[in-house]
Amino acid sequence: IKKYSPRNDQFHVLYGISRNPDTNNHILVQNNSINLANCISGNEKIDDFIQERQLKINDHKDVVFEWIPYNQFNEIKEAGKNGTITVYSAKWKDGPLYKKNQWINYSRDSDKDVTLKLMHNSHNSVEYVIDEIKKYSPRNDQFLVLYGISRNPDTNGYILVFNWSSGNEKIDDLIQERRLKVNIYKDVAFEWIPYNQFNEIKVTGKNDTITVYSAIWGDGPLIYDWKDEVYTRDSNKDVSLKLMHNSQNSIELVINEVEKYSPRNDQLLVLYGISRNPDTNDYILVFNWTSGNEEIDDFIRERRLKVNDHKDVVFEWIPYNQFNEIKETGKNGIITVYSAIWKDSPLSHFWEDEEYTRDSNKEVALKVLNNSQNSIEFVINEVKKYSPRNDQFLVLYGISRNPDTNDYILVFNWTSGNEEIDDFIQKRRLKVNDHKDVVFEWIPYIQFNKIKETGKNDNIAAVYSAIWNNGPLTYNQENNEYTRDSNKEVALKLLYDSQNSIEFVINE
Repeated sequence: IKKYSPRNDQFHVLYGISRNPDTNNHILVQNNSINLANCISGNEKIDDFIQERQLKINDHKDVVFEWIPYNQFNEIKEAGKNGTITVYSAKWKDGPLYKKNQWINYSRDSDKDVTLKLMHNSHNSVEYVIDEIKKYSPRNDQFLVLYGISRNPDTNGYILVFNWSSGNEKIDDLIQERRLKVNIYKDVAFEWIPYNQFNEIKVTGKNDTITVYSAIWGDGPLIYDWKDEVYTRDSNKDVSLKLMHNSQNSIELVINEVEKYSPRNDQLLVLYGISRNPDTNDYILVFNWTSGNEEIDDFIRERRLKVNDHKDVVFEWIPYNQFNEIKETGKNGIITVYSAIWKDSPLSHFWEDEEYTRDSNKEVALKVLNNSQNSIEFVINEVKKYSPRNDQFLVLYGISRNPDTNDYILVFNWTSGNEEIDDFIQKRRLKVNDHKDVVFEWIPYIQFNKIKETGKNDNIAAVYSAIWNNGPLTYNQENNEYTRDSNKEVALKLLYDSQNSIEFVINE
């Protein structure tokens, strides 16, 4: 009886004593603040500890620590493990007890996403379990909240039930430190992200130390809502996962990697949090984007930081799975060129005060730099050859990478794949002065249908008739803009053996 407060504003209120006349057993009569059956673990030390915790509840910010029957958990999925623990994600049917302020009753946050930390062989050491619990704050206004204890009926191992946990103290401490430094809405609400939050996971690049994936993050990152002054989630967010090989044995490596990145969400490269692959136990950094190569990432950031007006290209890393209808249009020993449809398409805006939007399903040219995975300097030097402006005839939108070959790809509005040809076309375009000048261009071969030979010269050329799908650009005086004369009948003059004589082509 002395354990209970004499106050009636406590979580546990003891009203009095009674006695069973048949057994003569004494009965303590208390309020029905919690289902007392849920307070019984079957172990006296655990039960006493839970009761002590609950008796110390003073206000609504204290956790109502409780025994949670294992059958309360649904959708249990392994999220990671090591020699001493296994971590699971789960749904807690009833959910934790909470109240928003002192003046309302407790209610349950049902179907709560929780993390279960199962401690191997813990059934033999209750003291160890209690010591583990004591490491955590009894307050529910912390980033890492321990709701209670449970037990696996098959293994008898005790389970700590959290709002989240990586399963590693150092990682948990790092995440908490990052979160405690959040001062303004531009700070990232850094978090542990269960791996089962990711859908549509696809490899976009890899090397000996990392593998990069594109994915959809179901819940998405926490974003501060100015209007309501609360955090909300940007659900179904496209993200990049940077998986660090064999990182399960080097937490310092993971922490050092995290510390390389700014904690701000107004950066071009934003690190949202950490996850872990439950099959390999490798840790994963979750970004808004990443190429997987620091030099490439730094170069892209430098380019983006130089954007001053709406005519500057918003240069970006483009995941390879953004491209559809990829068709080879030309190649030589150094490069292969493809036409493709870029699903999201480049960022653009017409006026200074407009927000950036994407012109979806953009036709682009992919210039694959063969064997470029081992020469980042070569890739960067290639990019530097092109103007950062989007009002040029040849616009470089960004870089991508073929996940099968690891070759880097430059993504253009168009390209022939040959610098001399590209330069010649650009010079021709720069000489366009009025609507009677031809808008000379590179035309992907796949634009031609119904190709039929109409004549040939055995030594020099062959001539074909064809239908050009898009057709040439023609000036519309009424609307003061260029439009295409689609499905245009054209003649194709094929120059034999011209691949080895660009000068001959240009002279023609």
